Amino acid sequence: MKKLNYITRQLARTERKRFEHYVISRIWHQLDDLSIKFSTQQYVIRPSGRALTDMYFPQLGIHIEVDEPHHLNQIEQDLLREADIINATNHKIFRVDTKVGIEHVNFQIQEIVEIIKTAKSSTISFKEWNIELEQNPTFYISKGFIELKDDVAFKNSFLAANCFGHNYKGLQKAATRHPRESNKIIWFPKLYSNSDWDNKISDDNDFIIEKSINNPSHTINILHKPKEDRIVFARVKSPLGDVMYRFKGEYSLDRNSTNNDNGLVWKRISSKVKTYQPIL
Repeated sequence: MKKLNYITRQLARTERKRFEHYVISRIWHQLDDLSIKFSTQQYVIRPSGRALTDMYFPQLGIHIEVDEPHHLNQIEQDLLREADIINATNHKIFRVDTKVGIEHVNFQIQEIVEIIKTAKSSTISFKEWNIELEQNPTFYISKGFIELKDDVAFKNSFLAANCFGHNYKGLQKAATRHPRESNKIIWFPKLYSNSDWDNKISDDNDFIIEKSINNPSHTINILHKPKEDRIVFARVKSPLGDVMYRFKGEYSLDRNSTNNDNGLVWKRISSKVKTYQPIL
């Protein structure tokens, strides 16, 4: 039932774009393969900000772009955007031109479907999509690490914390100490302005700015503490609109850039962190 909910909600996100909805729905139904995961309106970091691709297959590193009629006036921008995405991710992008009539649209779709099938069969490390495992800390503990490129996001913060040796059944705090590495904290920040914090993350996700609204001495207090790096799972909205805690990497305090005006400036130092068996 979880896969059905996920798939139908992903497809529903494209309903207001007629051409995009037709292409994406047809690709998915032509594939007819529940071992392959896809997402729609996938965020990709670019040097100048972010981009959305219309359909993404994370196990294969394949993006699909649907060129609707309004794209005809922005060919150059689309090509630059595509080059940025390829350079940033090393993924492949395939385009469907919708101005050529339904027969040729269907032909392009069939070609892409065959490319995806071939990519799956030729990917030695391909692992079937298991929606249950994605939320199971044991899966990441058995791997020995969590990596940014795997797009890891948990429904609850305690699940993320349990990847590092905790045995939580629930967690209400915005951070918890790393039980195995004494100089680290597992942090679950809201990276947007709210009643208590004015936090931000850079477009390339390399820097996090932390500012307390109600505690002006917060920055100085953290600066005076011993060095502690932070493993970050940011509180975000998932593609389905649910609250999730998405892995962003490991960050260290940039003391040279941090001050009362700037706030605490955290710089990403690693996109991969080690996981641990639970402490019994």
